[in-house]
Amino acid sequence: MRKFYLISIILIIILSFTFFLYWSGLFGDYVFDDPANILDNQKIAISSLDFNSLKTAWYSGDAGPLGRPISMLSFALNHYFTGFTPFYFKLTNLFIHLINGLLVFIISLKLFQWLSRQYQTISFESTRYLACLVSLIWLIHPLNLTSVLYVVQRMTSLSALFGLLALAIYCIWRTRILTGLNTVLALCGVALSLLASMLSKESGVLFIPLIYWVELIFFQAKNLQFQPIYIKKIKLIHVLWGGVIVSGLVFLYLLPPYLNPANFARRDFSLLERLLTESRVIFYYLKMTFYPLLSDLSLYHDDFLISKSMTQPITTLYSLVGLLGISLTCIALVKKHPMLLFAWGWYVISQLLESTFISLELVHEHRNYFGIIGFIFIAVYYISQINNKKIQPFIYMLGAIYIANLAWTTWQRSEIWSNLVDHAAYEAAMHPQSDRANYQLSRIYMKLMQNNPKQQAYYAELAEKALAQSKQSYMPANGAWFAELHLASYLKQTIKQQTIDELIYRLKNKPFFNSNISFLSAFSNCQINNICHVPHNQAVQIIAAGLDNQRIDDNLKAELYKLLAQYYIGVISDFEKGEEFMQHAITLNEDVNGRLIFAQIYRLQGNLIEAKAQLQQAKKIDTSKIWTKEITIEQRNIDNIMPPEKKANHEN
Repeated sequence: MRKFYLISIILIIILSFTFFLYWSGLFGDYVFDDPANILDNQKIAISSLDFNSLKTAWYSGDAGPLGRPISMLSFALNHYFTGFTPFYFKLTNLFIHLINGLLVFIISLKLFQWLSRQYQTISFESTRYLACLVSLIWLIHPLNLTSVLYVVQRMTSLSALFGLLALAIYCIWRTRILTGLNTVLALCGVALSLLASMLSKESGVLFIPLIYWVELIFFQAKNLQFQPIYIKKIKLIHVLWGGVIVSGLVFLYLLPPYLNPANFARRDFSLLERLLTESRVIFYYLKMTFYPLLSDLSLYHDDFLISKSMTQPITTLYSLVGLLGISLTCIALVKKHPMLLFAWGWYVISQLLESTFISLELVHEHRNYFGIIGFIFIAVYYISQINNKKIQPFIYMLGAIYIANLAWTTWQRSEIWSNLVDHAAYEAAMHPQSDRANYQLSRIYMKLMQNNPKQQAYYAELAEKALAQSKQSYMPANGAWFAELHLASYLKQTIKQQTIDELIYRLKNKPFFNSNISFLSAFSNCQINNICHVPHNQAVQIIAAGLDNQRIDDNLKAELYKLLAQYYIGVISDFEKGEEFMQHAITLNEDVNGRLIFAQIYRLQGNLIEAKAQLQQAKKIDTSKIWTKEITIEQRNIDNIMPPEKKANHEN
């Protein structure tokens, strides 16, 4: 009992220390695509905890094939209790991170205890302290900061929470005497936790092979007496390795649809270029894992050079050889040092979805959130076995310095993230070739310009410089060109024809990112509200330019037609054109939002019968009932202007 209290105190100190390191960062603002996923998602802005509100929030996500409903529901609950104040969203993320740290402790403890009993390489008494050390290093590692302070990446940390819970339950079950009851309870707990992990983010599916990997390398299909478990006369371990082969064949069978070049139509890279680049990305991650520098760590990594071939750049070839070399070395040493294969295999599995063949962005730090656990575990494990009295003090001193450096780096990052202006300026300074970093800095200066009229010229000049740097960055998106339109309009300057021409060309010919819809929507609203002053014909050309882009799909085309409809109606009240564009949008993509816009168009014209018909179509499409709030509002708007006698006749 005394040891239990001591370990509890140590864990409380570790959690409190982590909380302290992150405290200042909690006061930062939303960053990157936080606003698009949270502030602009009205479906999570619930005002009650009734079933319909929770259901709407549950289905409000559009990221990934499953929509990440548990993560979206957690955002909705955050809003219900605290509003959209970013502090409380980040605080919730931090608590999730701390819980994950406790789960890492439990998993490490059970694995260390198993190793202690099986190999006697470490004392059983030391396992608790070693598990605390693993938890501490993982909790304070600066590579994990974006999964805490970058609000929308709760999807990553929440998925990891349920995945780590599944693994913890499994490890506890495997290190106890097996009975029918605890087996049933454990398997149910593992299955439910894995399901929750996948419903938080699709990467949760990786915890299935991770649990499998722990069984293969650690438990090795042995019982508590370390005797092989048999199924009839066949060793279970042979069956499990056979399962690896079968899984590989199934994977190859399911792989072809993901290799379709069309999947990369809206990317700046092909499938081959992505795979080659990711070989270098992995080593970049490994560098940040073992030797994290504040200057390397960033929210934005869009300045990472794309590999065009195995020798362009030459580090691609070195990386491919390095990955093969590490893998073969770990396999060759598996009998003497199985933990090396465990850590490397754990990391490779953790990167299977987001760093391989799926058409995602190339680099994000949060993809290492649970992947680095294996490296930390084996580092602590091997260091704990050093018995040389002369070397021990030196190793322990280096270890203390390393941990202190991790903490110092995380605290520095947290301080930087606590202020939106400082954060933007630092990111742009450290990553001058990042389009996103410079674009974000320009947006900050534009806000300061609007909020400080006396210093308008000063901040306008800084914004212009940041936009120019954004345009000259590595493979820039279109944000800088749109921002120039807004900046010139606010300063009442003549908009450069070159800017308009370049923007139209880029929308027609460059990869059409989803962010273009957001840019165009903001631009359209700016024109409708008479803030932006781009001539009407040129504004239409800008909004419609993407329709000529050969890489654009029907869903994005539909969104462009919706924007054109809203623009024509909002700017020149051309309802005929608006209806025409909406018909194109509905033909390309029949969705609830399109029918609602159609209903609004007819209502504004006074055609209430047709508006009602469109509303009925919206209700019919909304099978999940997640648009109930918007449909009800539009229903009320129609009812408020419908004469009582017509309303009664229509209802009859």
